[in-house]
Amino acid sequence: MRRPESLDKYTVEVSAAAWRQLAHLPLETYQRIREELDATAARLRPATPVPLPQKLIRTVETRSILVDGYAAVFEVDPDRRRLTLREIARRLP
Repeated sequence: MRRPESLDKYTVEVSAAAWRQLAHLPLETYQRIREELDATAARLRPATPVPLPQKLIRTVETRSILVDGYAAVFEVDPDRRRLTLREIARRLP
């Protein structure tokens, strides 16, 4: 039986702190960051479920992307299939 496609996709969420930072960006930069996050989420595939011993806990991975001189820091949670934008920071040249 196939799983519904929506269960295999990662969702993109934005933390409250990141929303406040996004509000200060030019619209074009915000759109490019969102497009990059959506594309990253689309490329992620859920891991094949493997029974793990209770002592092994999967950790959330932190990543970043650079867009128009800004670094967008986000977390990837494979258990919840969620990509969460945490912070937007200006990158100095």
